[in-house]
Amino acid sequence: MLPTDDLTQADSRPAVIDTPLGAVRFAVSLGSDPLPAEPDRLWHLPNGTHLHRWQQPTATVDLLIGSIDIQPWDGGAPVPVWAGIWQIQGTIPALAISAELTDLPADAAAGPDNAECLAAVSIENQHFMVSIGGPDSELLALQAADGRLMPTSWAHQIPPIPTDSTEYGVRYADPARITWHLPALTAPEVARLCIATAWCPRDDDRPAAWFAVDIPLDTAYHHLVTKPA
Repeated sequence: MLPTDDLTQADSRPAVIDTPLGAVRFAVSLGSDPLPAEPDRLWHLPNGTHLHRWQQPTATVDLLIGSIDIQPWDGGAPVPVWAGIWQIQGTIPALAISAELTDLPADAAAGPDNAECLAAVSIENQHFMVSIGGPDSELLALQAADGRLMPTSWAHQIPPIPTDSTEYGVRYADPARITWHLPALTAPEVARLCIATAWCPRDDDRPAAWFAVDIPLDTAYHHLVTKPA
């Protein structure tokens, strides 16, 4: 993902995003084997972005994550946005990546909030809205067919519209968990997935957090690696 020779190593810790309605936590499984919450190595970039790396016997898992500054779609007030880009390279029987908002307050309501090419969950109470989002099954299939972010071998394995019996694609779980189930990888294949989190004051007329998580991987990557002015 990034050369690490010029990066500063930091003490290992889990990747957690603190929001006004709880903490976003991630879980990754390679086949039936879950990765530990803490990576094997952790580096930080000058702009505050962190690169987490898990080194497994047959695969390397990287997470590039940090706060990014993007202009809202409507030119209004900006909202806090965090982007995480996962890169998995190696040989694994299957892959599952989850993002979940935990520690929700009792007055928060949560549920799927998807749109065309966007898989998302949103959580709201009287004061705040938090959204977590990434590519839906249709976009995953398109990315596999393109072959740049996903292996082309996945193109016929990920159905654009998953069903209960579908093995691969996006699934939701209560109260605020979203999981991307992906097929096997064979070295030197690489898979890349962008998951974004944003939050804003509750405003039914301007769900800025939901719009903010619909961000292309290339845009997120540019912001995550840009050096500070």
